[in-house]
Amino acid sequence: MLNSSKFIFALIVFFSGVFLKVNAQAILDNEISVQADKKPLGSILDLMEEKGNFRFAYYGKLAVKDSIVSINTANSTIRGTLDQLLGNRYEYKESPGFIIVRYAPLELAFVLEKNSTNDQQQIVSGYIIDVQTNKRLENVSVIEKNALQSTLTNKDGVFELRLKNISQTIELTAVKENYKTVTTMFLSEVKIQKENRKSTSDYIDGDFSAIEKSGIGRFFISSKQKIQSLNIGGFISKVPVQASLIPSISTHGMMNAQIVNNFSLNVLGGYNAGVRGLEIGGLYNINRMNVEALQMAGIFNTVGGSVNGVQLAGIYNNVFGNLNGLQISGIHNSVKGSQIGLQMTGIYNNVYKDSKGLQVAGIHNTVNGSQNGLQFAGIYNIGKDKVQGAQIAGLFNYAKELDGVQFGLVNITDSPSGYSFGLLNFKKGGYKKISITSNEISDVNLSVKTGDHKMYTILMAGRSERNDEEKLFSFGIGLGKNIPLGKRFSYNPEFSTQYLYLGNWDRYNSLNKFDSSFSFQLFKGVALSAGPSFNLYWSEKRDKDGNLNTSTFVQDRTKRYNVINNNSKDIIGWIGWSFGLTFF
Repeated sequence: MLNSSKFIFALIVFFSGVFLKVNAQAILDNEISVQADKKPLGSILDLMEEKGNFRFAYYGKLAVKDSIVSINTANSTIRGTLDQLLGNRYEYKESPGFIIVRYAPLELAFVLEKNSTNDQQQIVSGYIIDVQTNKRLENVSVIEKNALQSTLTNKDGVFELRLKNISQTIELTAVKENYKTVTTMFLSEVKIQKENRKSTSDYIDGDFSAIEKSGIGRFFISSKQKIQSLNIGGFISKVPVQASLIPSISTHGMMNAQIVNNFSLNVLGGYNAGVRGLEIGGLYNINRMNVEALQMAGIFNTVGGSVNGVQLAGIYNNVFGNLNGLQISGIHNSVKGSQIGLQMTGIYNNVYKDSKGLQVAGIHNTVNGSQNGLQFAGIYNIGKDKVQGAQIAGLFNYAKELDGVQFGLVNITDSPSGYSFGLLNFKKGGYKKISITSNEISDVNLSVKTGDHKMYTILMAGRSERNDEEKLFSFGIGLGKNIPLGKRFSYNPEFSTQYLYLGNWDRYNSLNKFDSSFSFQLFKGVALSAGPSFNLYWSEKRDKDGNLNTSTFVQDRTKRYNVINNNSKDIIGWIGWSFGLTFF
């Protein structure tokens, strides 16, 4: 019986080896010819990529790409060429279109002590040693890939796996940083019927450790899980369903950070490789890689890769890669890559790269790259690169380069392009003037004009006095345009609306004015301006208490210029004038 088992095992190993050679090692066994004399290692690797139609990816410590090497191979395998270039300090794995180069100068070995059954479980135990020193190794990941179960060796190098629903062949893999991966295969003592479970495994290139180095990762992810991720790296499997109480208590155990699920239920919180479907977390969800479809959490979602779908969180969403879809949270949304779609939050949104779509925030939005879409915020918007679209804020907008429109009390851009609508608009090379003028009703008027030549906004105030009791104060806003007529001449059509205070705040007095002034530059920074104006004035006859409006300040000063006098509607119109100086 024992000899028969050994024979079957030998057949399994033989056919597995043939299969791996034909399929898994297709790229590494391809032939390649490389001739280089005293060239940087990086340029030789680039040449191999071009000739072999693949890409190199690096996991762990990288090769020194600027080191000078020489090589001359003719019809050697890619594996053989790499061995000549890198020596025996590296091992190679394959992923579609990639060769993963892993720094592994050391070697380890399995020592199996126990292989038995107990209550329909296969118990496998032993320890791992360093081949060179013969010392037992701590924190080595031991994985059974078929069952998707794993463990870490303890301080004595000992491991134990209790396997359920495992086929007769057990395949154990030991992985540790800087050590070459070792796999051993043997037969279980009894055959246990394996359930029909759909799972596939692959090696995915990329550094997904950023999530574990973040503040959230340091707090919620255990040290054992971090060591496991460091050892296993890009080994990723796909399983339909998982459930967890917290990241360390999961149906996938220590393997949860290496598994992509279609449905993930985390009672309090969970830590997975990724989701392609639906993930629900009572408090939080943490993913090393990508999320596709829908992710919901009571407090926060954090994704180390990209999101293609919807994120909903009570407090905040954080994506280390790109977002293509929708983010909604109570306080904060953050995307460290680019964003396409909609971000909506109560406090602020932040995109570290480019944004295409809509940002809505109660306080502020920030895009560090270019923005093509709409930013809408209660307080302010920031666009640190080119803004194509619109910025709408209750207080303040900033765009480094504006190719769209801004609406806010204060708007700032470092470019002369685009349109800004607000009380104060500051542009690079824009229109920034202060005017002191006099007209038919105001003895002195002060205007601040900001924007650009094609359109600027005006903040204005004026004062006039007939005697100690009758005084006029005016203030308002307007829009204007500067039209050059020559080297020193320009034409400035301006429209404004003003409130006139005539001694009683309960009585409304409104003046709408169209100024048509011409400017002549006397010398740099000073211009003389003068021109006609058309005015429409409306005043209430009585205040809210029914008192009659007896002030005739405006009527007395404008009666000789009147062209409209409609007493029934309290409207008068006249042709006026303005004269003054403009500075800067």
